[in-house]
Amino acid sequence: MSKTTSRYVKDHVSSFGKQVKKATAKHFAINNALIVKAALGDEKACKQISDMGQVGERLSLAMPVIQQNALNYIEGIKEYNTALAAIYKAGGDSSLAIDKVGTDLSLANTKYQNKLEEYKTKLFADLRAEEERHNDVMDVIELKAWVDAHVREVDAIAGQESISNAPYLKQLQADRELSKQRMLHWLQHGSESDASLIPEKHYITNPIKRFWREVRGIFN
Repeated sequence: MSKTTSRYVKDHVSSFGKQVKKATAKHFAINNALIVKAALGDEKACKQISDMGQVGERLSLAMPVIQQNALNYIEGIKEYNTALAAIYKAGGDSSLAIDKVGTDLSLANTKYQNKLEEYKTKLFADLRAEEERHNDVMDVIELKAWVDAHVREVDAIAGQESISNAPYLKQLQADRELSKQRMLHWLQHGSESDASLIPEKHYITNPIKRFWREVRGIFN
């Protein structure tokens, strides 16, 4: 690559981003000189750019797996130690409880007689409270059933509309892809290009249009 050749490469944007340009050079060793040299066929620059790309590709491929394995290990060690702590804590608490139940038994025997009388009195109050609770629960169940039915109806409508919209969404995607293919075709073949050679996809047919209008007519 000669200086005469490189002088025709005009950089019109770097002056607007001096700081990000410096940051890119600092962190990634990528600068205008390297890019221009590689673009104009300098062997050393081309090899450097290629090596950088291969390293980046390998990192992109490997790091998610490395990260997941490391996180799995960390999470596993955390769960192991958390479980050990819970087991030994429960063991200590249970040991204390076993020792305590013997002394509590005599007290419980006295309390039994007292509570038996208290329970009889409380029973009638609890029966009234339970009836009220039951009525409240039934109201909630009925309300939930109504809401669930409404949600199912809305979901069904949304499902129908989603199905009817699918060809239109597919057509948008196909149109965008066709536009890209045409651009690449023109760039590759220049004045010899013939965009009609690129097949077009037509997902929206007359039956699809009728179906779409019918679905809109049902739910509108």
